[in-house]
Amino acid sequence: MYSIEIRLAHTQQELEAMYYQRWLVLRSPLGMEQGTEKDKFDESCSHLIAICGYQITALAAPDTAPYVVGSARLRELSSELGSIAYLAVLPEFQHQGIGTALVKRLTEIARQKTLRCLRVMTRTSALKFYQRLGFIEKGEPHDYLGIPHSFMYLNLPSSPDTEASP
Repeated sequence: MYSIEIRLAHTQQELEAMYYQRWLVLRSPLGMEQGTEKDKFDESCSHLIAICGYQITALAAPDTAPYVVGSARLRELSSELGSIAYLAVLPEFQHQGIGTALVKRLTEIARQKTLRCLRVMTRTSALKFYQRLGFIEKGEPHDYLGIPHSFMYLNLPSSPDTEASP
């Protein structure tokens, strides 16, 4: 049995474990080299990680990197628009709610930042996943890295405690 903790990546070690996990899921299957899982915006983004807490990890050395099984990124494109990118869950942990939990937590962070809308460029094979979370596809699919992708958007209504009083 294991537990999954979803939180912001805090240390360089966590970021490196996240980048490796991101590469394993998103780039390695395409035959791409390590380093292609990063871009010039990573340093200014919020990175969420899903860490697996197997009981056996208590036996690991203290300097062992966390076992990152999922990750996702939020980047502010403007004062109102945020972008979710690099959502990745290791295959053996997929279909267990980890991706959904990552997106929901990024949505909470976006609301705290008072963003009004989130955008994701997703593989068309994942459209139904994002539709279940309320995202709406806009525009025509396009090719990215040899894979069909679409843009999807989610409006973020203001919560009652952030709305101005009449």
